[in-house]
Amino acid sequence: MSQRLNNLRARFRSGFPSLWLAVMLSACAAPSIRVEGTFPVPLVNAYPVTVGWVLDEALTTYVHREKLDKGGDWVIDVGGVQKAMFDSLSRGLFTSHAFLDEPRAAAPVRGIFVPTIQELQFSTPKQTRSDYFEVWIKYSFKLYDPDGTLRGEFPITAYGKANTQNYSMNTTTGALQEAANAACRDAIAFFTLQFKAIPTIQAWLRDNGLEAT
Repeated sequence: MSQRLNNLRARFRSGFPSLWLAVMLSACAAPSIRVEGTFPVPLVNAYPVTVGWVLDEALTTYVHREKLDKGGDWVIDVGGVQKAMFDSLSRGLFTSHAFLDEPRAAAPVRGIFVPTIQELQFSTPKQTRSDYFEVWIKYSFKLYDPDGTLRGEFPITAYGKANTQNYSMNTTTGALQEAANAACRDAIAFFTLQFKAIPTIQAWLRDNGLEAT
């Protein structure tokens, strides 16, 4: 019996090392996630105006890479959904919109927004000693008149989180992806809710006869 057990152990060690290594690497590997999907259109009274958006390559290809101490290399790709985000936002907030190559346009465009991502941060459950992944995205928006004159700039910080307990065995990838998705949705909501409270926007609305909308 002892010899048979030793033979089985030897066969396990010699026959399954690659499988065992693959399982271990899969369990320890830091994730690479890409935010995907559609976004809700804000249910608000749209401003009767046409606006433009300039989404440059730095925004639409934005990828956050970070090496955590004893945590591996993490990759969060949010650039690919930026156009979908601002398309959904605009379909709710304005009567019409267009995507432009530069912050300059002819009528009927009345204002042009140029967003950039200044910073993305995230935290893991291990860091916060909780069940949650959290993601923060700090945006900066420039607003231009149609002739290319810069009217002003304002920030928006979006936040999202997701509970690992809701994602079965794939807790890391699924939860982190949902936290990043939630941060993108929050950016849309925050922009919509804070729109009229931003001084740069207030002046633009007033100059375009939209302050009472």
